[in-house]
Amino acid sequence: MRKNRFSAASLLLALLFAIESRAQQQAPSQPQSNPAPTSSRVARENYDPLLDLPPLPHTTITLIGGTVVSLNEIMNRMVVEPFGGKQKMKVAFDSRTHFYENGKPITEREIKQGQRIYLDTQLNGSKVFAKTIWIQSSTESGLGQGQILDFDPGKQILTVRDELSSQPLKMHLSSATVIRRGEQPAAVRDLVPGTLVSLSFGPRHEVQRIAVLATPGTSFTFAGRVTYLDMSRKMIAIDNRSDRKNYDVYVSAIPLNILRQVREGEDVNVSAVFDGNQYDARSVTVAAGRSSQPQ
Repeated sequence: MRKNRFSAASLLLALLFAIESRAQQQAPSQPQSNPAPTSSRVARENYDPLLDLPPLPHTTITLIGGTVVSLNEIMNRMVVEPFGGKQKMKVAFDSRTHFYENGKPITEREIKQGQRIYLDTQLNGSKVFAKTIWIQSSTESGLGQGQILDFDPGKQILTVRDELSSQPLKMHLSSATVIRRGEQPAAVRDLVPGTLVSLSFGPRHEVQRIAVLATPGTSFTFAGRVTYLDMSRKMIAIDNRSDRKNYDVYVSAIPLNILRQVREGEDVNVSAVFDGNQYDARSVTVAAGRSSQPQ
């Protein structure tokens, strides 16, 4: 009886050994160590649908360069004015955006208003999204606008306070510098402190062209829609139709009964004088009929 039990157990062990040997022969050989997972696999494994932002869509990437006009770090948004253009662009960014300065990774905290940057942008839904942002730390050729603080005719050095960064910039004039006021030629005697100018310059702050926009005492006429109204400061903002720019005009000299007729979204005609610091209204006329609501 014991012999039969031993034989049955031996037969069962032999059968199991044969099955295991056959399975090992049929299974593909495994490498000594597992290969490193690909980046896409790592991203999938580390992605948390509840906490992480979704992957960016595969859309066309567009490189643009410009100046940071405004920055909202709380909402992860910035407004950029492209080089050589007047149309400002709203750009979104978040934790998926990569930031660099001189090839080295940085954080979004290094981005400041007035900086010259380059961006890899793409459409993310209806928003323009910055996939990569580079800070241009060295000033190269470009365009600028600001107010003259000083001009040294002996050294031919023009000091301008940039309107975006509010920092003084020293520019070098030469015999090749072109100065114009509108369509008319101007001269260095027009470069008086307080004058608003736009200029183009080279890699070493060599001024190539200066456009005189306004000198103290110059009269202006603005016509357009009121985009902002602050009666506590006696100031209105006008979207001027002729150049599509927004101007802050102070209306402290305008009678109260006239100001009561002014509303946001209405069209107005304003005669003002630039005093070197601001535009002071001399007259305000509300256009006939009320304009539509602000667009």
